[in-house]
Amino acid sequence: MVTSADIVNQAIQLIGDNQPAVTGVFPTFDTSPAGIAASFLYGPTVATVGREFEWDFARSTAVLNPTGNPAPYPWAYEYIYPADGIQVWEVMPTSGIDLNDPIPINWIEANAIVAGSQARVIRTNLSPAQCVYNNNPNENTWNSLFREAVVRTLASALSLALAGKPDLAQSMLESGGTFTQIGAQRRN
Repeated sequence: MVTSADIVNQAIQLIGDNQPAVTGVFPTFDTSPAGIAASFLYGPTVATVGREFEWDFARSTAVLNPTGNPAPYPWAYEYIYPADGIQVWEVMPTSGIDLNDPIPINWIEANAIVAGSQARVIRTNLSPAQCVYNNNPNENTWNSLFREAVVRTLASALSLALAGKPDLAQSMLESGGTFTQIGAQRRN
C-alpha cells in the first residue's frame, strides 16, 4: 500500500542531504522541517501534475447535480462541479450516447453562489448531463509515470523549501500555502 508519506520520502531521497524520513499522511505529516514543508507542498503538487495531462488512471464519470440556480445566457443549465474533481474533461449525455458518432457538448466552468456560498459550477445546454473528470485518486491507483512526475516535481519544491536560501525557502513555503488555500477553495 502506497501512502503520501512514501511519495514524500521518495522525493526527499532525490534531494539527498540526509533528511530524515517523514511520517504521517497528507495533510498531517510530522513536525520535522520536511514534514511541515510537505504538508504545504504535497497537495498542490499532486493537483498540478494531475491537471497536466488527462491521466487515464484518474478518469472517473459522475452524473452532474443541478445547482438550483437559473443559468445565465447563453446556457440553459447549471451543475455543481464534482466535489472530488481536479479537472473536468468532458460533459456528455447520461444516455443515448453513440460512440461511433460522438457529438461534442459545449460547456464552461464558472463560479456561482450555490446555497449561500461561492462554488465551482459547470454550465451547459444539456440536461441531464454527466461528466468525465479527474477525481484525484489515492496513491495506490497512480501509474508509474504519474508517480515519478509527482515525486520529481515535489523534490524540486522541497529542495528549495528545505535547502534553499532562508528567504527563498520561506517564500516557497508561503507560496505552497497559498496554492493549498486556492486548491481548497476550488474543491468547495
